[in-house]
Amino acid sequence: MKGITLDDLRKEMLDTPEAVRGYEEADKELMLLQMLYDMRERAGLSKTDIARRLNIEPSAITRLEKNPLGASVKTLSRYAAACGAKIDIKALY
Repeated sequence: MKGITLDDLRKEMLDTPEAVRGYEEADKELMLLQMLYDMRERAGLSKTDIARRLNIEPSAITRLEKNPLGASVKTLSRYAAACGAKIDIKALY
């Protein structure tokens, strides 16, 4: 059985504009998930700690961390502030 390289697989799977958009959207979500996790870990906080700081239920933090693309910039900024961080949004062209 012959293997396939990741680059070859990516070329084969991302052969339509819709597939490329889906891949890029998933990539953004993974980046946001990692950013939220990193902020919380660097601050040494649990989900419960952040929830207390934001005066919300811990389940809301779990929902946010599972679906960060559904969150508003305001919510992400509040989460970051609770971790002692800031969100910086930039436009790329």
